Amino acid sequence: MVATAEEMKWGITGGSGQLARALVELLSSHNIPHVAWSRAELDITDTTSMSIIDDFEPTILVNCAAWTNVDRAEDSLEEALRVNHLGAQNVAVKAKELNISLIHISSDYVFSGVTSRPWKVNHATEPTSGYGLSKLMGEQVIREIWPEKSAIFRTAWLFGPHGKNFAKTITRRALTTRDEIKVVNDQTGQPTSTDDLASQILNFVNISGSPGTYHATNSGSATWWDFARELVELSGEDKNRVKPVSSEEFSSKIKRPSYSVLDHSGWSKVNLREMRNWRVALHEVFPRIREAIEKDL
Repeated sequence: MVATAEEMKWGITGGSGQLARALVELLSSHNIPHVAWSRAELDITDTTSMSIIDDFEPTILVNCAAWTNVDRAEDSLEEALRVNHLGAQNVAVKAKELNISLIHISSDYVFSGVTSRPWKVNHATEPTSGYGLSKLMGEQVIREIWPEKSAIFRTAWLFGPHGKNFAKTITRRALTTRDEIKVVNDQTGQPTSTDDLASQILNFVNISGSPGTYHATNSGSATWWDFARELVELSGEDKNRVKPVSSEEFSSKIKRPSYSVLDHSGWSKVNLREMRNWRVALHEVFPRIREAIEKDL
């Protein structure tokens, strides 16, 4: 997609988010020039603030900026669309204007979740929530504006030491309470390491991967209950504290996908391996997750 690693300059939107921070750490370790703009520095919904991208002159743009509050999107759909659709449009326009490659981060929520087989890239998209709709519309506008140099990475269930995520929430509860932890056991997906996703993005760019849509989640699958039990056990606590419950026992305005495992066969087409099993990735990063939590206690 882009020039050689030595010639790359990465521009990253949503710079304060957990994936962007993982990317920054990875690029820094490889001495690759980059800048990650926080929302205060670059609001992708405001075309006038996009000029900061021109000033840096990146050779690749990674759009990590997103509205991620799934529940609030139902009551604030206009705001979610403003970021996930209009913002994606503005980023695509800018990438086309500069004739640079774009990697856009999307979501498993573009699918309905009503299946028992991993979702392929070309399966019909039928979001069941406002959030999912906003992410789908972001994908569509990028394909309309800049298909020649855009890659869309659908991911899910992100975890890592930065920002807010399920892994940190459960680990904090495991370490600071003795209460039982109720977690849904009827939603199946793929916990995904922000470190692994950052590495996959870099690998893709390094081999000049073809434009298109890719499923960028760790391999294997789990329910939220499975994921929570692994986290509690890694915390040195009794995993039996984690009690399985149904989604109906949690008040929510949206229907979350019951099965959002993504198919990874597309990676072989660009000669890349699928991302490793989520448990292996979690075991590797967990000490950093725990360290981040303990610093906040």
